[in-house]
Amino acid sequence: MSVSEGACFAHMLERISRDALFLLEDLPETDLNRPLELPETNTLFALATHLVGAAEYWVLVLVGQRQIARDRAAEFHARGDFAALKERYERWLEAMHEVLDRLPDTHLQAPVSGPTTYRYAPTDRPLIARDALLHAVEHSALHLGHIQLTRQLLGLPVRG
Repeated sequence: MSVSEGACFAHMLERISRDALFLLEDLPETDLNRPLELPETNTLFALATHLVGAAEYWVLVLVGQRQIARDRAAEFHARGDFAALKERYERWLEAMHEVLDRLPDTHLQAPVSGPTTYRYAPTDRPLIARDALLHAVEHSALHLGHIQLTRQLLGLPVRG
């Protein structure tokens, strides 16, 4: 039995999302929202909020052609508790699987566009759905690494 490419992307995005939740689930709200004493850094809650917000955009909006309300700038100032974050991630994962698990492989060649895609578009062709999904994985993994580093810089015990 072959697995679709969309389902493979879904598996990777879910794994990254679940890893992010794992790194945050043991923390009190004060630690989730505690800033680092370094310029231009984000709290763990803000990083996790941006991770999921960007993933929703690249997967649900660009590939899935769904409408979502997103305020990218607000993601970097978001505050809250783990329960709210987990609820958001669970909604994201369910919607992501709805889009990707049954996505025909032929759809991965379809052009996509949106307000922020120009920076990531190849120079020799239009941005396609596969590009958007690759970027979603890359971007999510990058912010998972930021969450890991921020946790360490805050002096919190390493989980792994």
